Amino acid sequence: MSILILNKTSYSKSPYDLWLKDLEEPVVMLTSTERLHECKNYDQIESFDEYPVNGCIEIRALELHETYSFNTIIAMSEYDLLRAGKLRTHLGLKGQSYESALLFRDKVLMKQRLEEQGIPVPHYRKIESPVDLYLFVQQFGFPVVVKPIDGSGSVDTKVLKNEKDMMKYLSKGLDGNVEVETFVDGDMYHIDGLMIDGHITLNWPSRYINGCLAFQEEQFLASYQLGADNPLTSRLIGIVEKALKALPSPKTTTFHAEVFHTPDDKLVFCEIASRTGGGLIREAIQQGFGFDLNEVCVKKQCGLPYDIPDYSQLKIGPKQLGGWILIPPKYGRLVKIPSIPFENWVTKQKVSAREGEVFQGASSSVDVVSSYLIKGNSEDVLINRIHQVASWCSENMIWEGKSTCSLK
Repeated sequence: MSILILNKTSYSKSPYDLWLKDLEEPVVMLTSTERLHECKNYDQIESFDEYPVNGCIEIRALELHETYSFNTIIAMSEYDLLRAGKLRTHLGLKGQSYESALLFRDKVLMKQRLEEQGIPVPHYRKIESPVDLYLFVQQFGFPVVVKPIDGSGSVDTKVLKNEKDMMKYLSKGLDGNVEVETFVDGDMYHIDGLMIDGHITLNWPSRYINGCLAFQEEQFLASYQLGADNPLTSRLIGIVEKALKALPSPKTTTFHAEVFHTPDDKLVFCEIASRTGGGLIREAIQQGFGFDLNEVCVKKQCGLPYDIPDYSQLKIGPKQLGGWILIPPKYGRLVKIPSIPFENWVTKQKVSAREGEVFQGASSSVDVVSSYLIKGNSEDVLINRIHQVASWCSENMIWEGKSTCSLK
């Protein structure tokens, strides 16, 4: 018996060889061509071009199963969840099934299931032709949001504010895998956590600053954890618990949910994924709660021991509140990206770009040139520090070439 890992993520996010060093059974890695140089210390490693859509990966996994008799398939990337679910279902393996993965990936099926269980969601519809979009707008009006049914990172997500926007969007051709939903006015929160053996072990909310579409206007995306005394904390935890019960949730998984809080004090569920959130969500959880979400999830699935605080400790919230900020690329050449000076409360700086590199803006909410993990003893302190970092980056990062707007 052995372990199969389907891997698209960077080594910094998933050092499987370190996590599984005590495993006594073979480990096989199927990864992308771009990540091959990061992968080592496995019994067999194979790479694939066009990894997110390459159907040869599934076939190769089935062929390798004849040799290795896999008992566990590990998949942490959004793009691997469906293929891993299909393989587990076909091979009769434990872990997330295809049905479960589909309901977490397909935003239309997800909203249908949540709506059936009384969880408020935006009005929505799958778009199969331009007429569907037109009729939806006729019924609910502008603005509306169109996005891929199985997308992530806000890639190809558009807000259509009026008929001109709609006609421009339709003039470029309609993707066959798109949904439309009503635009929800309000703040967006993300709720992140971990399920182990069917029990919600960690479930904690944070609030976005600027929102996941901020990259489209070259604005930063940021987030900060809520305090236990925030009135929304228990409400957000509760609605996510209800959603996880409504869906065929895997017994062991990390999760990342997004929920709107409207001006009239209502919660509207946006979506939930059966994987760890992007940005520095994982790092903020580790800073505040003392363990790595991905490491614990992987070790549990592979039958290895793991360290995690008692549930009673996790339930009361992070030891110290944390937040993070992502600085997106602009249009132009990045001339200078100096180290940030706030060493006492910026606990991590990750530079993802090289000086001299040329960019055409950001393509997703997690497309960044640099990111910063922050700590603070209150929500207000975190908000102030996030804006300090944004101002410092705006004043000290030097760009040449066209830029449409500055960081706000």
